[in-house]
Amino acid sequence: MKTLQSVSQAALDFIYPWTCQLCGCTDEVSRGGATGNFCRDCQEQISPEILNSCDRCGAGLGPYASAPGGCVHCRSKPIRFDSLTCLGMYEDALRKAVLSAKWSFSSAGTASLADLLFSQRRAELRGYAADLVIPIPQSWQVRLRRRFNPASVIAAVLASGLHIRADEHILRRRRNTRPQKRVSVQRRFDNQKNSFRVCDGHVVDGRRVLLVDDVVTTGATCSEAARILKQHGAKCCEVAVLARVLDGR
Repeated sequence: MKTLQSVSQAALDFIYPWTCQLCGCTDEVSRGGATGNFCRDCQEQISPEILNSCDRCGAGLGPYASAPGGCVHCRSKPIRFDSLTCLGMYEDALRKAVLSAKWSFSSAGTASLADLLFSQRRAELRGYAADLVIPIPQSWQVRLRRRFNPASVIAAVLASGLHIRADEHILRRRRNTRPQKRVSVQRRFDNQKNSFRVCDGHVVDGRRVLLVDDVVTTGATCSEAARILKQHGAKCCEVAVLARVLDGR
C-alpha cells in the first residue's frame, strides 16, 4: 500500500510540480521536513516558535513576562472564551499568507494554513479535549462576496485532525454588524453584542467547544460567540485562530 501511495505521489508531483504557496519556490530540498504547501523557510517565518504567550488571549509576551489573569492586551477586556491558541502574530510572512489565502478563489491556501496550525499546535488543541468544533459564521453580505468562509475551512481541518465533528450550522448571525475594522477598538465589544444565535442548543449543552476563526484582534467576536454558547450550556469555549493581531491594528 505504501509503495502504491509513493508511486501515485511521484506521478502527481511530476504532472503537478510542488510549489510553495508563499514564495513560489519549487525546490524539493526546501520542501523536505515542511508541513503542507510551504517550504521550510516560509514555514519558519509563518509560524516562528512562541516561547511565551498569554493563555487568555494568545498574545506573544516577552521571555520573562508573566500574565496571571491576562496580559496588557486583554486584561481590561470582557473576554468570555477560556483560552486562545494561534500560529503566531499577524505580521510579516503570516500576515501575507493569511491575506493571500483569504482573498483567493480557492480555499486551498486556508486549508494549508489550517494544516500547519494543527501540526504546530497539536498538543494544545488536543489538550482542550473538545467535543465539537464550531466556526464563526459569516454575515449574508460577506457570503455573497466571498467563495468560502475561512473559519469553516479551518474548522473542518482541525476537526479531522482531532477526530471530532465540525458543525457550521449551530452558530448563526442574528444581525449584521459593522465590519470590526471600521469600528474603534474600544467599541468592538458593543458592536458584536447580541449578534449571534444558537440553533439546536441541546447539541452544545455540557460540551467542550473549540471556536474557530481566521484572525483575532480584540477578541470581541469570539467572546460574544462564547457567551451565547455558554448561555446554552457549553461547558467551556476555547479558541483557535491562524493569527493574533496586537494593539488593535
